[in-house]
Amino acid sequence: MKLPLDNSLTYIFSGFTTFKLGNGCTTGHGICGLARRSPRSLTAVLAFMTTGIFVATGCSAGCPFNPYLRENYESVAKHLPTDFTIGIGTVVASLAAGAAMPGFLRKAPHQNATETEKHEHDNNKRKIVPAIFSAVFFSLGLAISQMTTSSKIYGFLNVKGLKNGTWDPTLACVVGGGLAVSFISYQFVNGLNALKNSKVLECPLSQKPPTGQFNVPTNKVIDRKLIIGEAMFGLGWGIAGLCPGPAMFLACAGYPNVLLKWWPSFFIGSFLAEKLKSS
Repeated sequence: MKLPLDNSLTYIFSGFTTFKLGNGCTTGHGICGLARRSPRSLTAVLAFMTTGIFVATGCSAGCPFNPYLRENYESVAKHLPTDFTIGIGTVVASLAAGAAMPGFLRKAPHQNATETEKHEHDNNKRKIVPAIFSAVFFSLGLAISQMTTSSKIYGFLNVKGLKNGTWDPTLACVVGGGLAVSFISYQFVNGLNALKNSKVLECPLSQKPPTGQFNVPTNKVIDRKLIIGEAMFGLGWGIAGLCPGPAMFLACAGYPNVLLKWWPSFFIGSFLAEKLKSS
């Protein structure tokens, strides 16, 4: 097994496609989208899994692309956090955590505010604590399941491992578990439940009607942009072994390649894709 070669082009692929063209990745389409039985998400998953498997298998030992896209474990030291990058990662994590503070400190509506405005203000404040706990659980899940380790992604996507006994099913188990929990959760969301349920909810438990509501994507369009975008994401994912969730985790932990190369390249890709969409 080899490590990913530093390749900013693959990082740009991820930013170019994940949110701007495909509008989602392994979590958005693979867990949330499939759980609500979205044909658009199913198309996206098939697109990025196909290219991800193709390129990861093509990067495996003995394949022609291997020398160009992988490097030996002897170079692992330069991939580990240093005091400098840990410091930067701590600052990034602090800024991300501090982004929630304005929500807590938001001023109450003025005296002449309508009842709707007051309800919206209260519901916006109620979102913050559940969102923080969700983020914490998500991060713990990534760490415990080792989804922040690129070799776990390669081990699953490289189908040559099925023949030689090195195939790693961890990713399938993690996605399967997340998909099951997400599917069960959607059975309590009115209009998205596949099974009849007398206890469906009109809004999240943390919010209150009439302004509280579930924010669920409604885009059903399956077009060339979606397929090309997700296929390109699969290329970057299969080579770099990262998508945005694990990348944020590793950046805050101070991993140099992710902090100083993956994220800047990701934003460049996002910017280029936004320009492409608006042209």
